[in-house]
Amino acid sequence: MEKIYAAVYILDISYRIDRRYVYFIPPDMRPSTEKGTLCVVPFGNANKQKSAVIVGFSDTTDYAAIKPVTSVMEYPIDIPEELVDLCVFMKERFFCSFGNAMKTVLPPGVNLGTVTYYTNAVDFLPDGYNTVSEVLFRFIKSKKKAYQKDIFAEYGQESEKLLRTLVKNGILEKQSEVTERINEKSIKLVRLTVDDEQAEQLLEDSVRLTEKQKELVLLLLEYPKISVSEIEEISGISSSVISALVKKGICERYDDRIERVPYENESYAVNKENDEYELSEEQTTAVNTLNGLIISGEPKAALLFGVTGSGKTRVIIETVKKALLENKTAIVLIPEIGLTAQALSGYKSVFGDKLAVVHSMLSVGERVDTYRRINEGGISVVLGTRSAVFAPLKNIGVIIMDEEQETTYKSDITPKYHTRDIVRFRCKHNSCLMVLASATPSIESFYKAKSGVYTLIRLNERYGGVQLPKVLIEDLRNDESIFPDKLIGTHLEAEIKANIENKEQTIMFANRRGYNSYLSCRSCGSVYTCPNCSVSLTYHAYNGSERSKRAERLSCHYCGYVCEPPKMCNGCGGKHIGFFGFGTQKLQDEISERFPDIQYIRMDTDTTSARYSHDKILRSFGEGDADILFGTQMVAKGLDFPRVSLVGVISVDTLLYMNDFRAGERTFSLITQLVGRAGRAKKQGRAVLQTYNPDNQILKLAASQDYERFYESEILLRKAVLFPPFCAIAVFGISGENENTVWEYAKQFVAALDETHRKAHSGVRIVKFGPFKDGIYKLGGRFRQRIIIKYGDNSRARAFLGEIYSDSLVKLPNGIKLDIDINPSMI
Repeated sequence: MEKIYAAVYILDISYRIDRRYVYFIPPDMRPSTEKGTLCVVPFGNANKQKSAVIVGFSDTTDYAAIKPVTSVMEYPIDIPEELVDLCVFMKERFFCSFGNAMKTVLPPGVNLGTVTYYTNAVDFLPDGYNTVSEVLFRFIKSKKKAYQKDIFAEYGQESEKLLRTLVKNGILEKQSEVTERINEKSIKLVRLTVDDEQAEQLLEDSVRLTEKQKELVLLLLEYPKISVSEIEEISGISSSVISALVKKGICERYDDRIERVPYENESYAVNKENDEYELSEEQTTAVNTLNGLIISGEPKAALLFGVTGSGKTRVIIETVKKALLENKTAIVLIPEIGLTAQALSGYKSVFGDKLAVVHSMLSVGERVDTYRRINEGGISVVLGTRSAVFAPLKNIGVIIMDEEQETTYKSDITPKYHTRDIVRFRCKHNSCLMVLASATPSIESFYKAKSGVYTLIRLNERYGGVQLPKVLIEDLRNDESIFPDKLIGTHLEAEIKANIENKEQTIMFANRRGYNSYLSCRSCGSVYTCPNCSVSLTYHAYNGSERSKRAERLSCHYCGYVCEPPKMCNGCGGKHIGFFGFGTQKLQDEISERFPDIQYIRMDTDTTSARYSHDKILRSFGEGDADILFGTQMVAKGLDFPRVSLVGVISVDTLLYMNDFRAGERTFSLITQLVGRAGRAKKQGRAVLQTYNPDNQILKLAASQDYERFYESEILLRKAVLFPPFCAIAVFGISGENENTVWEYAKQFVAALDETHRKAHSGVRIVKFGPFKDGIYKLGGRFRQRIIIKYGDNSRARAFLGEIYSDSLVKLPNGIKLDIDINPSMI
């Protein structure tokens, strides 16, 4: 098929007008176009120049008038065809624009926008043009390349009409280029500009070169590629000597791009047990099953279901090795950045330089360079968090989601995709294996495994015959040590003391950061809330327990609002302000007070904002620099420290009563994962779960790590009230600064939804709820309403949702935002 017409997606237009547009490809551009080519096209009645991506070709078209492609852009990053198809899939499945999908798929710093500039097409302005035209012509000539924004800044927006006239008359040329090139990291190198024979002759010339210059020539013969700094370090030759040879035309300075490699200069413990590791019988069976699925050459899916400490990671490594033996590549996904260093210790020793790491805390330059290395075929295994699923690997053999149940795999910004859906698409595209691994799989995944959609692979025993931790559910109702303001109960304190005496380590979990979770007036009972959000402000004391005016502050964990704690109540004027609830900072104070002679490390959002901070904290704890590691959910997932024999959960109750249909699932998973951090070596671990509700069924099942009993009760409930996996859920969110306008529009939206469903999509079965206030009704100064729709996940239902969403965007009142979230992690 001849490439005469190109189907493109415009990159910077809204969802409501985002569709395929067809353009004519001028003959001279056809050889340089392919699927994924970035181009510039005229768009709309004004023919505004827009950047676009080619997604297909044809040699005929049904359209009568077709505009030509303006130009094909050269860009330093290639966009593989598979990722182009993935962006189309994301647009259709998650109701986002193609441009938003592309921004998500490509590394940050890759700007696909364009800017317009003008150049002179003639040397002199012909007679007959007015003074304004002459001034504009001279301005552009002086710049050689005059950007439109600079012209508008100098002569105003009204100059656009004159520019169009001058372009039409052939006086100026209008062109576009990519907004900005990727910032490259480079090093200054020196090389000879003469061949070896000429260089030898120069060395024999006693007049033309000084001794130092001859020394430099000899050095450049020995090191054809050497940096300026290396020359000075090796020989002591100064830059003035280099400059002298440059002037004589014997050598030259030039820039060479340096590849930024994440973790290249970071030290981490390489797992030396890999070479001696012997698979258990269960692990061998699991590996053989997965290997068989890989070599089938068909898109397959498997659930690796194993108790904590059963050796799932080793099974994953062996599966990746098999993929590489089949000349294929692999992606391994982990749920948290904090797990990167520990994962590297296992994977790097096996896969060496063929392994690349991708996550959001890397610098822009590191992510761009890593993308290039992967795309150029220098990488076989990609390890990383959610964004690593977009790695441009070719010929993928397996994609693995470790701890697949974690909510961090769901994006909460547009496009609101779930990583599992992206994995499924890529595995189908590559005819390869998807592996979901967990001790507590999502209800949806285990349902598919039990139904035979996924191959279910079990690891029922901990590796090496180690027993599961012994769990104590500590009833705090009658524990006097907790009152009036303490966090650590009698049993947990005794277990911590025993661990300290035995020189063993402890992990402690608190579900909130900060010091106190809220402040309240003891006189009138009013709670201090964020002025922008309908949530209480959290008290932070950054200098431990020292509540100095300099250190303390109230903070909103949603919008970032910060203020000083009040001296008196804003409502009644009372001066008795109470501090209630707890967070990791308060736990830190109590640990230092009760155990003054030990070392401890806190791990939460406040302590992990710096680059590589997750890795440094966990490495320090792993090397025995601290007796206790405590923090938020960061300490609950996937950590494996042989010396940790005790896990303490300060208050299980903060997990049990979340208002969401997945609350039980998340609570069971988190407690099971926390308990599983203890006793991962030869000695049985212990766990203490503090609660005021010791008879809770979910708590008891999690303590015994009996996932299947939990699943059986949960799946019956989901089926009875119609929740996933028995339906899909779409949540429409409506927000605005005016509360009444939001409410009125929400009612209009529901009326339009009902009408569209009745007139055009009556065959689509839906269950609708709302509009009603969001869980956090006010967020960032905007009031929020939502509408929930349950539906069967099929093309007809998606067409209905897409139509109502697109039509509603056209009719949005000023200041109102509308978004859609498919299968959100929380409703």
